Amino acid sequence: MDTDAARSPPRPPPNSTNYPYPPAYRDIDPTSTNHRLDASADMVELARRNAEEAGAANVEFLHGTIEAIPLPGHAVDVVISNCVINLSSDKATALAEAFRVLRPGGRLGVSDVVTDGAIDPQRRAAAEQRVGCVAGSLTVDEYRDLLWKTGFVGTAITLTADHGDGVHSAIVQAVKPAISTGLVIRPMRESDAGQVLAIYQAGLDTGQASFETLAPSWEGFTAGKLAHPRYVAADTESGEVVGWIAASPVSARPVYAGVVEHSVYVHPGCQAHGIGRALLAAFIAACEDAGVWTIQSGIFPENAASLSLHQALGFRLVGTRERIGCHHGFWRDVLMLEQRSTAVGR
Repeated sequence: MDTDAARSPPRPPPNSTNYPYPPAYRDIDPTSTNHRLDASADMVELARRNAEEAGAANVEFLHGTIEAIPLPGHAVDVVISNCVINLSSDKATALAEAFRVLRPGGRLGVSDVVTDGAIDPQRRAAAEQRVGCVAGSLTVDEYRDLLWKTGFVGTAITLTADHGDGVHSAIVQAVKPAISTGLVIRPMRESDAGQVLAIYQAGLDTGQASFETLAPSWEGFTAGKLAHPRYVAADTESGEVVGWIAASPVSARPVYAGVVEHSVYVHPGCQAHGIGRALLAAFIAACEDAGVWTIQSGIFPENAASLSLHQALGFRLVGTRERIGCHHGFWRDVLMLEQRSTAVGR
């Protein structure tokens, strides 16, 4: 692990313009604090002696496992690893720990071994004999799904060496969504239901969020929303949810498989603090990862804050639906906006 951000100009990963790649280790500021973690106490001691002999004063050696990293949450800027996650018997927990210790906007960049699909035991054993580290390897799709479920965005899995029998070395890159200090953006959980629906209702009560007047039940909410991407912004100390974002499919027709309509709501006491912008930026990056090519939104013209937010993040006005519905006794217009994926047409 390393707690320093890149000093060289970042380059964007595929399918995202908002999240930079992890830096090469040689680019890390030598004045930063670098944490080195190993499960072997003997290796930790050996590494500590070698560092002292080399005069490396900015390295802290930790004895522990990647499933229980002995560091506080939101403590580091970059997590790097050399083909270790593949060996973990609990990869979900290992990635969740990496997510926990990263600061908002922090980056994951690891090498690992993956397969390009399900492979039979004989082929897996043959590859294990040649290169090792294959027995617990995930497929590319499984790895990507695990990153999404953990909460990472801006994901990229780049195959490097081909070891035969469907086994590859790979570079895995992802980002923890950025948001202001004291907050975290993470996947929405069932335990968030009460707070999410309360924020939803508070937004509806303004009369500027939707034609709806009552928030649905949690069952109705989850049935109408896609499972991914679906995020909350939460206080890192109390766990209080201060905002959420989710999407609904616009049609069951296959041609609209990559078109969604989203909703974003922020607690009325937490508005004008960049929470909605951070949620929407994370959502856009997650949609790019998931192959969504169009994000749609309908906004009342009177909701100037929402209109400004969406336009600032690349949404364009495509038209106005005049007097589309009666709301609290008044016929109202709706501005139709959309954000198109950078991958469209490629």
